[in-house]
Amino acid sequence: MQATLREFELELAQPLLTAHGAIAVRRGIEVLVGDDACVGRGEAAPLPGFGVETYEEALASLERWAADPEGEPPREPCAAAAVESALTQLDAEIEGVTLATLLAGEVPTQRRIATHALVSDLDPEAAAQRAARAAAAGHLAVKLKVAARDPGGSAAAATAASEAARIAAVRLALPAGVALRLDANGGWDRSTAVKALRPVGHLDIEFVEEPTPQPADWAQISRTVGLPIAADEHLRDPDALDRLVEVGAISVAVLKPAVLGGPHATYDLARRAAMRGVRPVVSTFICGPAGLRVARDTAVAVDPRGVHGIGTASLFAEALPEDVTPAGGYLPVPNSA
Repeated sequence: MQATLREFELELAQPLLTAHGAIAVRRGIEVLVGDDACVGRGEAAPLPGFGVETYEEALASLERWAADPEGEPPREPCAAAAVESALTQLDAEIEGVTLATLLAGEVPTQRRIATHALVSDLDPEAAAQRAARAAAAGHLAVKLKVAARDPGGSAAAATAASEAARIAAVRLALPAGVALRLDANGGWDRSTAVKALRPVGHLDIEFVEEPTPQPADWAQISRTVGLPIAADEHLRDPDALDRLVEVGAISVAVLKPAVLGGPHATYDLARRAAMRGVRPVVSTFICGPAGLRVARDTAVAVDPRGVHGIGTASLFAEALPEDVTPAGGYLPVPNSA
């Protein structure tokens, strides 16, 4: 088996503001395995501050593995997921099926899958306008980054009250049938989370993702503000999921194949979550084309009728391939390998 690595860099049309700082450029390593007849692709694109290895660590690990692809696979989260994704896609290619069919054991009947739009503007009016445009374009959900930091990386000056006003402005800009999801990336403490969310608890908000860095806070926050909680960064393995379920901390599991060991591990974790009464939502890691395809196909296998965070191709300045770029709020679902 041959293994090839290709480095890439993609610039975002505008920085995505998160609690861990601004994301302006995505550097990644595409992993290709197989031969001229069948090729599987994966991707490693670590993000600083999100609990994974650095880009340099991922590249070094992948270079060691590529020199002996029959040997021990990488252990670093993004590098390991890239290799597993490539190998799994190679299996699908050899069997002549899509990755979604390989995972779920059946051919998808739907021809498209819904994606949410991602909004991070700090100005309430700008955020509301961007969310309204996303809804008008066909998105059934919008995820708003809250507790964000400015492009310089310093803490945003927004108070809890102004953050609540920003959330309300976005919710009011969306039609009743379009869901609003919030993602704090663990950027609030418990007091700030309650102060920011309590004034908007009566609004139609689907869930709040990672409100604080301490999952022990989440059940109390949910009870106090009346909003469901989702986990993302704290979901790294089945044991972590079980712990969060046991303490009643979460209602939603946001699952990223790019950090969870690839599509098989993500699909298995999604099934485990569903069995525990937790709804799985598949998301990208602001990926390039290879990572987007893995996330899309995993989402199709997990919940083809759900709204997933797999439409991030539209964030990039450069146009990405049509099959991974949302059109009317949806991605096409391939029905053949």
